[in-house]
Amino acid sequence: MQTHLPNLDFEQIGPLLGAWFPVVRLPDQSGAMVDLHAARADRRALVVFHRSALW
Repeated sequence: MQTHLPNLDFEQIGPLLGAWFPVVRLPDQSGAMVDLHAARADRRALVVFHRSALW
């Protein structure tokens, strides 16, 4: 059975380039919760999301 996905305009999804990243707390590789804004201590950060092909 083949699933048909909707035609999405990816330029309209998610935050705009240069927009402020929302406040989030996520687990690191050892399970400890990390607040992105506190961890970077007012330095710039590059956030990359990677979707596994096995999802």
